[in-house]
Amino acid sequence: MKKLFLNLIGPLFAAIGVIGLAGSGILWNFQGRPLGLTATVISLLVLMVGVVLLRPLAPSSSATPVPAASAPAAPEIDSVAPAEEITTPTITTAESIERELAEYQKQIVQAPQVNFAPKILLPGQGLLSPRRRPGASLKSYKKMAGELFSS
Repeated sequence: MKKLFLNLIGPLFAAIGVIGLAGSGILWNFQGRPLGLTATVISLLVLMVGVVLLRPLAPSSSATPVPAASAPAAPEIDSVAPAEEITTPTITTAESIERELAEYQKQIVQAPQVNFAPKILLPGQGLLSPRRRPGASLKSYKKMAGELFSS
């Protein structure tokens, strides 16, 4: 029973601390700063106690490493090939991918970069905008403005 209590006390304190922090925010908003600040400090202390109780106190005895039986040594290679005999360089994956990408880039047809209106969109020339004409809503505005200035 005591071991169960010690196993549950850490998570219990941590949960009370987290719920207390949420409650202290509500207290801070509705009851004012003094009560909210007190509740926040108490909740933080309870949460810290819970975090301290959550970590293991001592390493378990079953975690100690057991030395394994020594494996037989592999037989040594008597002769090593000299470096002059190995002349072919090894190709890594990155180099092969680089070669494939270079070949693929050579096969792609480059499209000419032409915009849709080369004569209109030239540097130094703005877009031509037609002169704005009044719409149907201007008639009622003119009528209202005329009534204001007629008196």
